[in-house]
Amino acid sequence: MVERRTRPARGGGRAARVQARTNPAPVYLPTLNRAVGPIDLLGPDGVERIHNAAMTILETTGIEFRDPVALADWKKAGADVTGNRVRIGRDMLMDLIACVPKSWDYYARNPERNARVGGRDTVFANAYGAPFVYGMDGVRRPSTLEDAHNFFKMAQMSQAMHVPGILPVEPQDVPVPQRHLELVHAALTLTDKPIKGSVLSETAARDTMDMLRIVHGEEFVDQNVVVAALLNCNTPLVWDDTMLQSLRVYAAANQPCLLTPFVLAGASAPASPQAGVALLIAESLAGIAYAQLIRRGAPMVLGVVLMGVSMKTGAPMTGTPEPGLMNLIIGQMARYYGVPWRSCTQWTCSKATDIQAGFDSANTMWPVLLGGCNYVVHSAGFLEGALAVSYSKWVQDSYQLETYHRFFSGLQDENLDALLGDIAEIGPGGHFLGTDHTREHPFLMNPIQNNDSYEQWLDEGAKTADIVGQEEARRIIDTYVQPPMPVDQRGALDEFVARKKQEYSQ
Repeated sequence: MVERRTRPARGGGRAARVQARTNPAPVYLPTLNRAVGPIDLLGPDGVERIHNAAMTILETTGIEFRDPVALADWKKAGADVTGNRVRIGRDMLMDLIACVPKSWDYYARNPERNARVGGRDTVFANAYGAPFVYGMDGVRRPSTLEDAHNFFKMAQMSQAMHVPGILPVEPQDVPVPQRHLELVHAALTLTDKPIKGSVLSETAARDTMDMLRIVHGEEFVDQNVVVAALLNCNTPLVWDDTMLQSLRVYAAANQPCLLTPFVLAGASAPASPQAGVALLIAESLAGIAYAQLIRRGAPMVLGVVLMGVSMKTGAPMTGTPEPGLMNLIIGQMARYYGVPWRSCTQWTCSKATDIQAGFDSANTMWPVLLGGCNYVVHSAGFLEGALAVSYSKWVQDSYQLETYHRFFSGLQDENLDALLGDIAEIGPGGHFLGTDHTREHPFLMNPIQNNDSYEQWLDEGAKTADIVGQEEARRIIDTYVQPPMPVDQRGALDEFVARKKQEYSQ
């Protein structure tokens, strides 16, 4: 674990000690190496059944690639191309999928923040793309660039958030052609952790890569993963030109994409866990395979976004059992194909940081981690089915990530003989509060959960979890310290953004 100091208190002595107690330095958690799970829900016959269903979809129904360059690439590779429809034989597809790395190192501009994706390794990533926020006053409003900056700062200060992302919210006060420039610049300067890349357009993807080459160097970027991009398939069975253009940019640069169908079971996909999984597997594998036509061996990720649909209103639902079962199946299928996979967690359709938000978030996270997910997106803050990010819920979710990290790290080595000695020494009717082991091995404690007596809670203001989260968000932002960046890198990055903004404003 790596410690980093927060801003020092002015003066020294007692003031410095108070500062250290009230604003402790983050102790950054490494990539989660899961010692619990994964759960294999299907037997071998079940895996083969879903695999054959996905291959049948690819071979007989096919997938539309609504992009002339992609169609030409598939035709040249020997796929069956009719109009926009591409049918891919299973032998061709499996040959291409076999090229995808099973895991990869994820480089940050600060080497101490590097992470790893794949196998038993899992990273937690920020929320992505919400047009609204619930501010530190709890009021819902359109999101702004300042909000994006704040969530980058909070992700930097979080001990368990490995990836600050690129689009924690959609800043409505920035023109769309310039939005990616502001966001990539902020991610690279306000954090020193691994980031995600823009997929707003082919131009945005190219600008993202150019900015990363300024920071990491062209040769390093060509040989190492420094960014991951989130690309959505239009379920059912459509990859559009915007996504495919960005995919070509990142794949050619040897950077992974999270190739992600957006499944609304019962609407955009069958209301069946196994048939729904077969559909999304076919869609994601088609995108992964296409990336290998661009550059063999480029790392890619099988992506998943899963929600059910209310049969009463048609509205999306989160935290329900069937998507949880589907995530377990997808994890097993990803291991079958030997590729890392991504899913979504800690989101809710609730409009408040309330009990529904809490149990929805927990119900989405447990199946994902028990299924062995490698890249967990939307790890903090979402309300309204991903339409809004709450400052308060972001903080609460971020601290929950630390508890998940502890649980899935598994049991620690213990000296059982010494503990039996403590039991013998304490004897009947005693207590263990004063033993060396108790002092040296405290259980993990969430710093914003209230475990005090009712009277003490009243004396301290009877604050709800929502209020506590809002106050903690203010504290985190107030104590944020920007990580240093070499002057020449910062100058080149600033110059690039200024030049491009001028170009795109004409």
